[in-house]
Amino acid sequence: MTRRKVTRSQGSKAKGRTSGRSTSSIVLAVVGVLVVAGIFAVVLTSGEEGVSDAEAITGTVSVSGDALPALEGEPDPAVGTPAPVVTGEGFDGAPLTIGGDGRPKAIVFLAHWCPHCQAEVPVIQDWLDTQGAPPGVDLYSVATSIDPNQPNYPPDAWLEREGWTPPVLVDDRENTAARAFGVSVFPFFVFVDADGTVTARATGELTIEQLEGYLATTGG
Repeated sequence: MTRRKVTRSQGSKAKGRTSGRSTSSIVLAVVGVLVVAGIFAVVLTSGEEGVSDAEAITGTVSVSGDALPALEGEPDPAVGTPAPVVTGEGFDGAPLTIGGDGRPKAIVFLAHWCPHCQAEVPVIQDWLDTQGAPPGVDLYSVATSIDPNQPNYPPDAWLEREGWTPPVLVDDRENTAARAFGVSVFPFFVFVDADGTVTARATGELTIEQLEGYLATTGG
């Protein structure tokens, strides 16, 4: 991982969504992913004066496989297609690959400035601390749309404060990992089975019940 001088990331223009699905909607997620009904725009504010020249945390990312289409409605065109394999590194510079290991997984894409991500992270972490993900499913996260001019920077300090335990891949300046999975809003979830096939995608703040419903689609 390197630190580079950057201008404002294009990914910082993304908008967050909140989840409006009911419990019964999770059953439908086994067949196809539902688009979140309630949409709240993430209002971006300018950073503190003098941080425009700050060195942003960025990773080095490579992608194997085709990028997934954007999630714009239902049915989700990505469901049933192979998920790309992403290789990069964590905040500590250690190499990290997501995919290609024959294990079901869930991947959550997080932006440090997104209030919905800030609300979702402690909910998931509390669940992991008290119950934990199903033993057959691996949970990964991607820190993306990193911008030193936006609030709650840097992302590594934020996730450390929250006691975040899932492995974190650091996206690059071009948000290559996020683009490979069709990310457009935050938080953004992708669920993949053991064959590397996308079983569902979801956006916004998920309840634990909803998250467990999506995890069940992976067969883990």
